[in-house]
Amino acid sequence: MTFTTSQLRHLRAPIRPEVVKQREVEGKVLHYLEGWHIISEANRIFGYDGWDRETLQSQCVWQKQIDYRYAAAYLTRVKITVRAGDQVIQREGLGSGEALAGTAGQAHERASKAAETDATKRALSTFGNSFGLSLYRDKTEAPQPKKARGAIAKTSAPIKGGDVEEAAIVGPEIEDEQVSAGSLDAAMVETTIPIWVPAPASGNSPTKVELTSEGSQPETIREKIEKSTLPIGEPKRIRNRDHLRFVASQPCLVCGRSPSQAHHLRFAQPRAMGRKVSDEFTVPLCASHHHELHMRGNEIEWWKDKQIEPLSIADELWRAHVN
Repeated sequence: MTFTTSQLRHLRAPIRPEVVKQREVEGKVLHYLEGWHIISEANRIFGYDGWDRETLQSQCVWQKQIDYRYAAAYLTRVKITVRAGDQVIQREGLGSGEALAGTAGQAHERASKAAETDATKRALSTFGNSFGLSLYRDKTEAPQPKKARGAIAKTSAPIKGGDVEEAAIVGPEIEDEQVSAGSLDAAMVETTIPIWVPAPASGNSPTKVELTSEGSQPETIREKIEKSTLPIGEPKRIRNRDHLRFVASQPCLVCGRSPSQAHHLRFAQPRAMGRKVSDEFTVPLCASHHHELHMRGNEIEWWKDKQIEPLSIADELWRAHVN
C-alpha cells in the first residue's frame, strides 16, 4: 500500500495561481512557492505525523565583513522521509542561502535557515505539482487565474463624489468547467456591485468611472489630486532630472573626488512605499562613499561621524540650481 487516492489527487493537482510568487534575479523573473506554504502542504497531504525532515549537512561556504555589516552563504542538504501506508519514501534536496545582517550571528542564522528552506522545497518538489514541480517545466510563465467568460457592461455616467452608486455587470456566476457552449446564455446573470468614488476637490469636474471588458477593475478618469492640500497632507516629492545631473557634477562631500552620484537623504521626508524623497534633498557622493553609506544602515549616524550637515548643503545646491 502506498499513497491513498486522495493523496495522489492532491499531489497531481495544479498549483493555485495565488500562491505562486515571483522575484527578479539577474534580469530574469523566477516563480516560486514560499517555504511556509510548502510545509503547510506537506502537513495537509501527508499528515502532521506522516513525514519527517532531517538536515544531513549544513556548511558555510563564504563569509565576509562588508563595512559595518556581515555577509554569509550556506549550502545545506536535507532528507525528507514520507510514510505512505506500509512503505517509507525518502528524497533528498540541496539548497543554498545567503544573507546580509548587522551582526555575524544574524547573518549566519538567516543564511543557514534560507539554505535549509531551499533544500526542503527541492526535496518535496519531487513528490508532485502541489510542491512546485510544475514550475520547473515552464520557467517563463506562472499559472494564470481563469477569467470569467461573459460580457461586462460599460458605464461612463458621472457619479457624484462621495456617493455609492451601483453598476450592472453581466457574467456567469459558475466556474468555467461548468459552462458548456449551449448553456452559456443560461449561465449569464446580472450582478450589481457598489462603486465608491471620493468627493472631488472644489473646482474639479465630476469623476467618471468606466468598467472595461478586460475585467471588473474600474478605470477612473479624473484630475490629479494635490495630496499636499488634503486635511492630512503628504509631503511633495519633486522630480527634477536636471538638478540630479547638476548634483552629480559636484565633487564628493567626503573626499572631494569626481565623478559623483546624487544621493537622496532618506531621513529628509517620511518614508513612502517604493518612493524616494524629493530631488531637492540630494547631495553628491562618490561611488565608494555612496555604497558605504547604504551599507551602514543608520544614515544620520553616518553623517555625524563624517561631521557633515547634508541638509543645509542640499538646500544650498537646490537654491543655486533651481532658483
